[in-house]
Amino acid sequence: MARSLLFVALSLGAAAMPASSGMSNIKNIVVLVQENLSFDHFAGGLDYDSSIDGPQNPQYCNPANVSIPTSDQVCASPSAKNIASDDPNHSIAGGNMQVFGTYHPLVGAKSSMNGFISEQRASYPKDDLNRAAEAINYFNPDHIPVFNNIAQNFVLFDRWFAAVPGPTNPNRAYLTSGTSHGHGRNDNDFMTSSLPQKSIFEQLSEKGITWKNYENSTQSKPAFLPDAMFYDWTAQNAKDNVVPISQFYTDAKAGALPQFTWINPECCSYMSMHPPSPINMGENFVKSIYEAIRNSPQWDETLFILTWDEHGGFADHVSPPTDVPAGDSLTYTEKAQDGQEYTFHFDRLGIRVPTVLISPWVSKGLVQHKPIDGNEFTHTSILKFVSELWGLESLSPRVDWSPSFGNLITNNFRSDTPEKLPNAADF
Repeated sequence: MARSLLFVALSLGAAAMPASSGMSNIKNIVVLVQENLSFDHFAGGLDYDSSIDGPQNPQYCNPANVSIPTSDQVCASPSAKNIASDDPNHSIAGGNMQVFGTYHPLVGAKSSMNGFISEQRASYPKDDLNRAAEAINYFNPDHIPVFNNIAQNFVLFDRWFAAVPGPTNPNRAYLTSGTSHGHGRNDNDFMTSSLPQKSIFEQLSEKGITWKNYENSTQSKPAFLPDAMFYDWTAQNAKDNVVPISQFYTDAKAGALPQFTWINPECCSYMSMHPPSPINMGENFVKSIYEAIRNSPQWDETLFILTWDEHGGFADHVSPPTDVPAGDSLTYTEKAQDGQEYTFHFDRLGIRVPTVLISPWVSKGLVQHKPIDGNEFTHTSILKFVSELWGLESLSPRVDWSPSFGNLITNNFRSDTPEKLPNAADF
């Protein structure tokens, strides 16, 4: 049986399951993608493991004006607010300023990670350094008890990078298809189901693997379509697989979740964590998803992946990888804040975001740094893992490049995973 499964996987173009992993214990995958928080901002203050790469040692600072290196330094502190005063710029050009200190980095430029305060002041010119510092401050673990508890009980990645150094929907497209098809902003194609590339949802349907996209649009005209509905194929063939979030809780309780579950939070008012969403409400939404899975009859066979789509303009001190393969050959051009055009080739990753693996089949409290076998964990690592698990072809060169995390799934079933998580309160 093992040899026949190996042959099927290889014949379909997917890497074989790692021989030492417990991937065969996973029958169901649940993915929840929250909104717009960098690793430093949300998770950098976690202190249960001294190896977590946060903004404290040494203390991470940015100049008040990146063009004047001797200007006052604004340093990260554990004083992030439950509701951010402003929504930082997270366009590709704005990200250039944050990462490189210029809107137009040259090919091969070295990132400085020192332009977050300058970009925040340019986007919100209130001449208030304390307010601008909200872009670089981070949360105390007591402020995020749900995530702090999850991280201590499961696997936390502290080198997981967004796929695109830009906004939500291009990243969500990479998450679900391995490319954004040349889209670098949240344009109308995402609202009209106009993306033509093959997605993971189409792939799974072709293989007879069940899936649903549970979504939480609460408005008659939501800010974004659910991720599966970006694609023309879904709109034409699988709209019935996109269902309200209430159905998720019903299905989880009944042990009727599909093999692949994709969850969209609402955006961007109360549970997504995208400003001005309160962090504590987003935490309690994550808690509700976790507890529904943990207490489902399917828990023993489930891997729950929690991540964030992009950094949201919030600071991080770790330089994103460059010289990575794009999902395709398309480029994207936009005008930077200085009025000059910038063309992006999708050849570098976005800024770090928090990511955890949650399952009774993963180690307790493991902090996963850079992969042993090279490259870097990124959003398309999810697609790589799914391709290994179910014998799917790779969706793009970016997926080919991305490391899987299959080796983190063990053969040791844990009976000590918490059934409930603490409640998050306002702060």
